[in-house]
Amino acid sequence: VEAIDIQVGRTGALTPVARLAPVSVGGVTVTNATLHNEDEILRKDVRIGDTVMVRRAGDVIPEVVRVLPEKRPAHAQLFRMPDKCPICGSVARKADDEAVSRCSAGLFCPAQRKQALLHFAGRRAMDIEGLGEKLFDQLVERDLVRTPADIFRLDAATLAGLDRMAEKSAANLVESIEKSKHTTLARLIFALGIRNVGESTAQDLARCLGSIEAIAAADAEALQQVPDVGPVVAQSIAGFFAEPHNRAVIRELLQSGVQFEQAA
Repeated sequence: VEAIDIQVGRTGALTPVARLAPVSVGGVTVTNATLHNEDEILRKDVRIGDTVMVRRAGDVIPEVVRVLPEKRPAHAQLFRMPDKCPICGSVARKADDEAVSRCSAGLFCPAQRKQALLHFAGRRAMDIEGLGEKLFDQLVERDLVRTPADIFRLDAATLAGLDRMAEKSAANLVESIEKSKHTTLARLIFALGIRNVGESTAQDLARCLGSIEAIAAADAEALQQVPDVGPVVAQSIAGFFAEPHNRAVIRELLQSGVQFEQAA
């Protein structure tokens, strides 16, 4: 094990990955192996510098099975999970009921960006018709959209310059984006992609707290007064709004003309 790096997945999960001296496993040269999470590293007592046994089954990502303690060098180093996302620097948290740490940035983190944007534009969220995965691939790759607020800055000329986008298609998408600005508070909350907040919880938050400002200002204890919001969900919501990046995105959304009704 030459190093242990952190990969950030589309849901914000921080996964430790062992960088290995090249080894042949089943006829394939392996240089990376997943360590799953911090608990697994501690359970297997994997350290940087260790010699490990690696398993690969089919197309599954290779994993570290166990350490060979008799080959441990004196300089082997303990590994500790970071408390910040290595991609964007936001706080990484591990919920009481989960084994994995997650980046709390959501909308801001580049590693999570495309999936967060797809969710935001989805039919049950902001319902932006015509804005799908292939378009987001281009928008993200060309750095035209970093946050949901950037969607509302797109114009027909920019969209028409994308692959497979004619002027008529671009004009229709601009119209769809403009139409989506008029939504409900519940849809906006759901669209933000806060972990553990589904449509029902978004509706309860909208009904009980009445404004995005009130939801953002509520601490975990106050949030638990909302029906069906327990400690885990309350912490997810409070943690999301504690991030300055997320607050900035919401300000930009409102400044771009997004308006909502309180009713779900």
